[in-house]
Amino acid sequence: MSGTAAVAGRRHESTQERIKSYILGHGLRAGDPLPAEGSLARDLGISRTSVREAVKALESVGILETRPGVGLFVRPFTFDPIVANLEYSLLFDHHTLAELLAVRTQLEAGFIEAAAARVSPDQLRVLRSLVDRMGERAALSAGPGDFKEEDRAFHRTLYIGLGNQLLLKMLDVFWTVYRRLRDQAHVEAIDNVRTWENHRRIVEALEQRDGPAARQAILEHFGGIRARIHSALDDVVQQHPERI
Repeated sequence: MSGTAAVAGRRHESTQERIKSYILGHGLRAGDPLPAEGSLARDLGISRTSVREAVKALESVGILETRPGVGLFVRPFTFDPIVANLEYSLLFDHHTLAELLAVRTQLEAGFIEAAAARVSPDQLRVLRSLVDRMGERAALSAGPGDFKEEDRAFHRTLYIGLGNQLLLKMLDVFWTVYRRLRDQAHVEAIDNVRTWENHRRIVEALEQRDGPAARQAILEHFGGIRARIHSALDDVVQQHPERI
């Protein structure tokens, strides 16, 4: 990057930060309007061109939104732009799929003992129902399969009692990106029986409010997934060594 380009890049970043500071300093929340482009430029003491470029950048990451004929608004928070950008960036490195799983594993293992201590009867009923549904499907097909909807609902229900909305959103991000990348990397389909048994052990530990046992069950569950991912990565190395 040339010196001129570097300076321009820092200026754009500085303008974005000043707009974000304006939003926070004025206590603006999702759905609140910002001043018109010209007024915002005067308030910040910068050019309209700089404001326009910064607004486009902040729109791309989901902080602002322009409503044609209406104006500029603070956008409700969403992970959607992060998911899209993360998925795109990870496509260039198959090994990142294993790294993504490692982060998710530590995230869930770090919270599961607290979840076990606070799990409610309603949560346990939902978790047991999901596991029973997995068991019924596993009995019908003992070979490879997929519990996509049950799996997503199961892992959300595990932690919903903690009241940590950021955790739930992060789990959704990891789940969505992981599923897409897993399909692209041609990871072997899950074994229905083994997956059902893994989830059943997690629920049994929660029913006993045994945090350490729940944590061990979570780690064993993700250990099986990790093995399938590394097997798929080995196939990529053998078939397409130029991608590694």
